[in-house]
Amino acid sequence: MTSKLWGGRFEKGLSNISAELSESISYDVNLYEHDIEASRAHANMLATQGVITKDQNKNIQSGLDTVLDEFRENKIELRPELEDIHTHVETRLGELIGEDAKRLHTGRSRNDQVAVDTHLFLRDRIEEQITLILELLSKFAELADQNQGKVWAGFTHLQIAQPVALSHYLMAYFFKFKRDFELLEFSRQECNVSPLGASAMVGPNYNLDRFDTSKALKFSKPYENSVDAVSNRDYQLSYHFFATRLFIHISRFCEDIIIYNSSEFRYVKLGDAVTTGSSIMPQKKNPDICELLRGKSARITGNLISLLQNLKGLPLTYNRDLQEDKVFLFDTTDQVRQGLLGMVEVLNNIEFNSEAVIKNLQRGFAPATDIADYLVKEFRVPFREAHEIVGRLVLHCEESSITLDQLSSDTLKDIIGHEVPQKITQIESSIERKQGYGSTNSASVKEQLNIASEFLKSKSN
Repeated sequence: MTSKLWGGRFEKGLSNISAELSESISYDVNLYEHDIEASRAHANMLATQGVITKDQNKNIQSGLDTVLDEFRENKIELRPELEDIHTHVETRLGELIGEDAKRLHTGRSRNDQVAVDTHLFLRDRIEEQITLILELLSKFAELADQNQGKVWAGFTHLQIAQPVALSHYLMAYFFKFKRDFELLEFSRQECNVSPLGASAMVGPNYNLDRFDTSKALKFSKPYENSVDAVSNRDYQLSYHFFATRLFIHISRFCEDIIIYNSSEFRYVKLGDAVTTGSSIMPQKKNPDICELLRGKSARITGNLISLLQNLKGLPLTYNRDLQEDKVFLFDTTDQVRQGLLGMVEVLNNIEFNSEAVIKNLQRGFAPATDIADYLVKEFRVPFREAHEIVGRLVLHCEESSITLDQLSSDTLKDIIGHEVPQKITQIESSIERKQGYGSTNSASVKEQLNIASEFLKSKSN
């Protein structure tokens, strides 16, 4: 066999830099199992359709067994002049079984080969990551359940806003990552379609059965259009969209924890398993794992943008630009795995300090809205007027260097003009006063936990 699958009409070889630009085996070696899996299905179908004989197929299947074992045992030398994983598999197959190896490529092209390989690769990675993201969701629900009754600080503009149940805060992230899970499931659906048999772009000159190979590879169906089959990268875009949004949520959570872990806040304490020290300052305990996860969000977003720019303006059908898509895909799937495992590790090594939270809530005058709403409900004060009255109350506290809960009943009445019970200024009671579906009171939190439990149970079946 010639070293190039396309070398018949060429008199001279590529220049050194052209060969360097052309090779992809340095990274698409990751596809060897999927390439061999698709080759098996294709050869079986060729035999069923009578394009090759049963004996020829048996020889091909036996040879592919050996090639697979050799790749797994790192016995195959990767040769840049063979360019890609497809050529490596076919070349080694030819060395093992001779002429029958040349029959394997009948009715297919590297265009549909690489497409089916990446579909299979991504589908496998998504299956693994579905398990990982469910583990992350379970951990958020578990922490929310364990911390019922604890107080957390709600922020807007990174300023103290209102008291919130810690469980409610944790469940907010549960629902964010639940949406990511649903997007991942959609990505799996998009890549569960078979391009095999579309050949270069318009289908083969043989009566091949694409439904046969689709079923053999456990796809839901073959692509309806052969041009679309070899040019489509939407399934990768959907996955990159998922990964980017996932890491935005990871980054936001990690940003929260980095801030709350600081000496100024002390809302959380991170364990040794997810922190590191300083090479010069012995006292330091840095939230490096959260910082690394936050940093990876830029890398993931970059991969999405790179693929978008790669696809923009590409004419149909296949163009060599698409060789680059695997670089982005392989990296993003690796980072998603690390990100999900890293998040679970952070959640396994975190402690919450509600006492520090309550102290800061009082210092930030968090019960102010409760007082204003009390005036509205009990004394029919228009909300805008109540807002202004409580604003003056907060100003008085600032000038007196006290918090709202330190005000005497007489002072409250003098400034507000109405009798207000002091419990309105207490942080703990604020949470239970919140009403409405999806709010932060304990009954609502329990309802959210029930939703989470039912969802997780449905996905474990």
